[in-house]
Order: sequence, then C-alpha cells, then structure tokens
Amino acid sequence: MNAVTEHTTHDDSGTGGSTDKRTLRRATIARRKQVPADERARAGEQLAQAAAAITNGLTPGATVAAYVSMGSEIPTAPLLRWLLDAGYRVIVPKLGRGLDVGWGALTSLDELHAVTLDGNAAASSGPAHVDSTAHVGDPAHVGSTAAVPADRTSAPYRSSLQRPSSRRPQEPTDAATLGMDALRDAALIILPALLVDRTGTRLGRGGGWYDRALEHRRPDARTVAVCWPWEISDAPLPREPHDVPVDAILTPDGMVATNGTATTAERGGRSTD
Repeated sequence: MNAVTEHTTHDDSGTGGSTDKRTLRRATIARRKQVPADERARAGEQLAQAAAAITNGLTPGATVAAYVSMGSEIPTAPLLRWLLDAGYRVIVPKLGRGLDVGWGALTSLDELHAVTLDGNAAASSGPAHVDSTAHVGDPAHVGSTAAVPADRTSAPYRSSLQRPSSRRPQEPTDAATLGMDALRDAALIILPALLVDRTGTRLGRGGGWYDRALEHRRPDARTVAVCWPWEISDAPLPREPHDVPVDAILTPDGMVATNGTATTAERGGRSTD
C-alpha cells in the first residue's frame, strides 16, 4: 500500500496546522485527478464488494448514513446500490441554499438529481460524476460566488442560482428534507475523506459540514471513512482537540480498522472536516 508518509508539521495543540491541511488537500486532490476514469469506476465496484465488512453486525433494516460521490472521488453509486439491495435504510446529505445540515432518505438511485445553487432540483439531471474538486462542506461547494453576478437583485443573478451546479452532489430531490438530528438513527456513518491516519484522524474538505453533522450522531454509531489506499497516512495528520477518530477506513482494497484511542464519550463528538 502506498501510504502517505510525510507531512510538513504535526500540530497537537490545535492552534495551528491550517496551512499544512491546505497543502495536504491540494496534493491529494491533484493526485486523485490523475486517476483514469476506468480505474475510478472499478474502484467504485470494489467498494461495493467490500461493503459486507463494514455492515457486519448491523440489524437488518438499520439506517446507514452515506454520501453521493462527485468529482475525483471514488464513485459511491455501486455502494449505495448494494446497501439498498441489502435492505438497509439509506440517508444521504440534502442541502438547502447554504451549508445546511440536512438529510434525505434514498430508496433508489433513480431518485438522485442534479441540484441548483438555490437548492432546487435542476431542470435536467446529468451523471453524478463531474470533474469538480468540491464536496459537501467545501467553502467553494455551496453558495460559491464563482460566475455568479454580484448584483443579487439582477435577473442574471437569479438565473445563476437556477443553473445545475457542478459543485453540489446529486440529491434525492423529491424526498422530504430531514433535520440534522436524523443522523441519530444511523448505526453506520460512511463519510468521505481525503486522508486518514492510522489512529483514525480524518482530513476532509475543510468546510465543516461533517463537523456539524456528526455532533448529532449517537455514541455507538460506527464511522467509516472512504478514501484511496494511498490516502491512508502512516504519519499523524494535523488534528484539533475536538477531532474524533473514525472507527475504520474503506478503500477499494477492503476495510482497515484504525487504532483510535478516543473514549466512548469522545466518539460521540465530531471528526475533522
């Protein structure tokens, strides 16, 4: 496994490390973009094949919180399909106009549609995978001002909010928007990661969406971060005092348990985003 082994600094105090995180994010995304489309597609199928390992022990029909991939991420459509076929209740992020923490129940991949910047279903829906570096929680992800007119009273501005956004994952637009406390129903939480170290410290996109979301999980929920095998870091990642390790890492090669040292109470907190 080609793990990340070097970081410029490691900040245990929680008072620094933001520059290091930005550097790590840029380097990771740059490498992801070099992965050929066919290899990415195979990796998505391999995630689904490994799903039994992360759902082992779950009650039939249990709620699983997952996410819809986009951009250079490993495709999660095969994994979502496997979870649905196995009879689990699946919820995925469902956003409003801003970085609202919300969820929507998914019963079929056919329910996923592209979403506009103002949070409505787009008139036409393309494939979930567009070559974007953003994801839920990325500051550039929702409410981005790129190519959006500055005059918010203008017709062009209103029109820009109604275009399909390449910076939002597809959502089950017809499903009811569930509140942030819907995560309390989830026995398993599958979340994206750019890097994860051996203790389970997770580096996300940096926007804090999952930070806020995970505050509402139940203490015994199992958390699994998805990334490429080479994104498992042998070196400690920068972390903050409130960061809580994930329980396991899922890659196309299979599941890797972490050796996080958090207490049960701490695991009711939140993970790096």
